[in-house]
Amino acid sequence: MMKILKYLLLLAIVLFAIYLNHLDEIVKQEFSTPLDSNNSNLTLEQHPKALINMLLLVEDQSFFEHSGVDFVEIGRVIRDYFLKDKPIRGASTLTQQMIKNALLTKEQTFGRKLKEALMALLLDYSFDKKFILNRYMNSVYLGQTGRYEVLGFQRAAKFYFNKNLNQLSLNGLATLVALTKGPSYYHPVRHPERILKRRNLVLRLYYKYQKIVK
Repeated sequence: MMKILKYLLLLAIVLFAIYLNHLDEIVKQEFSTPLDSNNSNLTLEQHPKALINMLLLVEDQSFFEHSGVDFVEIGRVIRDYFLKDKPIRGASTLTQQMIKNALLTKEQTFGRKLKEALMALLLDYSFDKKFILNRYMNSVYLGQTGRYEVLGFQRAAKFYFNKNLNQLSLNGLATLVALTKGPSYYHPVRHPERILKRRNLVLRLYYKYQKIVK
């Protein structure tokens, strides 16, 4: 019986390794391919530092510390839910968000979330943090009109303000960061009160903490 269990365990390990290798190939192929012309096309250095700090403060404060999945934040969410009776909140990192948007569906199943986490770990292992952050900032979905998708902060600056990203005020940058939470729900024209509230939250965090990236 023990011999059979050992063989089954070995088989499970081999199959998992094959599966991980398959996911790794998918991740490397996707993120080794340059973004197409529908996305923004700035280097990380061309993005305002205030924008980078706002984004990380609101969406992923431990971006430069975690390995693609923020296990500490997941632990906090579980603790708050069971011990403090707080509602479940999102704990996805920017890396996970990018994996979901580029390679997966939006279905809320355990299998999809597990696959997302594994691929995020592989992405973080294979690519530089600054590459991942810049890729996110150039490709994040920030709105749509007809068939035209607004992808990346530079295109969003042009679309919403008719300005280049480096010409925006802190209010403008905070508005774009606010849209990452949900461009439809926080649409500036259809829901001005929502976007204003979210923008002010971004600004409060920025003025309080200011720097993740110096």
